[in-house]
Amino acid sequence: MNLITSRTVMQKYTESDFESFCDVICNDEVMLHISGKGNPREVAFKKFKAILETNKENDFYGVYKVILLETDAVIGFAKIVPYEAESMEIGYALLAPFWRKGFATELIDKMRNQCFEYFPNKKVMAIVNKDNIGSIKVLEKSNFNLYKQGEFNESPCLFFEY
Repeated sequence: MNLITSRTVMQKYTESDFESFCDVICNDEVMLHISGKGNPREVAFKKFKAILETNKENDFYGVYKVILLETDAVIGFAKIVPYEAESMEIGYALLAPFWRKGFATELIDKMRNQCFEYFPNKKVMAIVNKDNIGSIKVLEKSNFNLYKQGEFNESPCLFFEY
């Protein structure tokens, strides 16, 4: 299943997409706001293999490459994954040239709406590094509310829900 916004299409990663995935997840500038630094290729490859398995499990859940409709360039990734029993987590990472241009808001809004269409009784939530002011603003703009602070993957994070 593809998720389409006015400027992008989100398509699930396939075996041939490792390099475009690596362009994002190995990028220090992008990952600074998620895990502190880019991943080594070996770690990225392990994560990519796990993503491919997740993508096979369900038509809806998974990790999607974000493609700019205008040029067909991959500009980042987005994810919709189960989180605890009654929630779905959404998230994204975009290459720096696409920051502060409204892409994140488009992605968040589309994923949130799709989640409610497919699973109307589940909560939609997002986890963001406490220092990632840009993503915090995107979530607030999209009417997500902070419901707790804590750690995720050993990083101090904020947990938002819609």
